[in-house]
Amino acid sequence: MYFKDVGYLCKEISTVDKNKRPKISYDEKIVYCNIKSIGLTEFYQAQSVGLKPEIKIECKLVDLEGVTHFKYDNRLYKILRINKKEDLTEIILSSFIMKNE
Repeated sequence: MYFKDVGYLCKEISTVDKNKRPKISYDEKIVYCNIKSIGLTEFYQAQSVGLKPEIKIECKLVDLEGVTHFKYDNRLYKILRINKKEDLTEIILSSFIMKNE
């Protein structure tokens, strides 16, 4: 299978700056993937429980331990759900607004 898009799996790292304030940064790992759209049924089922899925990512099986976010096209998304099929991983994403810059 051919993967045409590039994204980054992100692990959240909490640190403290010089003024003792918490700061969140992300450790990024590159992954090749395909971007797919969310199906109508899946979208409306998620909306009924207060979630807003926006993008579906399809990539090869990778180690997802500790991964909480996905970066694509300079936007950071929160991972809602992960499905593993045979040799592929399907990741459902929702928008995430960064609070500390």
